[in-house]
Amino acid sequence: MAEAANVRQNLQNVPSFFEISAAETLDNLIYPALSKIFDYFGLRLDFKLWGNLRVREELSPVLTWILQYLYLRNRASSFGESFYGLQRTATGTGKLLTRPQQFTSATLLTFLPYIERKLRTRDAQHEDTYAWEPYLINLFHAYNASKAVHTFAYLIKQASSHSPLFRAMRLTLRYPSEPPQEDKWTYIFLKMLEVLAFFLQFIQWWYSNDQRRKVGGSLQNPEAMPELDLPEEVKQTLPQKGKCPVCLLPLQTPTACSVSGYVFCWKCIISHMKEHGTCPVTSYPISLDDLVRIYET
Repeated sequence: MAEAANVRQNLQNVPSFFEISAAETLDNLIYPALSKIFDYFGLRLDFKLWGNLRVREELSPVLTWILQYLYLRNRASSFGESFYGLQRTATGTGKLLTRPQQFTSATLLTFLPYIERKLRTRDAQHEDTYAWEPYLINLFHAYNASKAVHTFAYLIKQASSHSPLFRAMRLTLRYPSEPPQEDKWTYIFLKMLEVLAFFLQFIQWWYSNDQRRKVGGSLQNPEAMPELDLPEEVKQTLPQKGKCPVCLLPLQTPTACSVSGYVFCWKCIISHMKEHGTCPVTSYPISLDDLVRIYET
């Protein structure tokens, strides 16, 4: 009788895949939401490290790591896992995380998605990449495939963990048998951070590309250049019809910028976008997704 009750209790402590997926989704919202906030206020690291080597990096990964480590140390769970009432425990013993496991978990939670996002962004924008970057992207593909296999095994009750990282660290997600022992101020502080989860979701929704295009965006269409009001010497420097505004030569592989409507050579607009991230004529922010190849018929 006692053994059956123990088995029932263990089964009840196992979270469903949907709860785990929701916790991971919330964890993945922290970095992009903080990035939008910091970019808005212009907060980022920018200093000379050695010689001509200059560090220009955002603060979001550092703050994300501190937040995750704070939750892992106090509640043995990540920000998203704590929000859904989950806890990381040792697979065999059921004990809470050790200090090295807390540090490793916070590092993997923060920097694996960050590195993958950076690599995919550089690859999508055709930036100059190192020879090892495609191999690293392939490793991420292999990891995601392995994670899908682990998730399927978890769904059919053939695995104790849903992720290869959890398996490597010999951890699993469970519901805590008792509430975490925290002092009053720590509890209030962590609860306030959990309330911010709704704010993070709102920030991510507000700045998502699909939603921004759906509501029409905040940028207004640029007005045509008033050539009649310009001095004669300025008119002579303006690109003529069929010429690129950047190189002032006939268009080669014409490419339109959907943000401003101007047409450039493919190489010209790509080079300018990599260096400045804006339209050469209107200075509006643009990305690779805003460029449209024009095919002549």
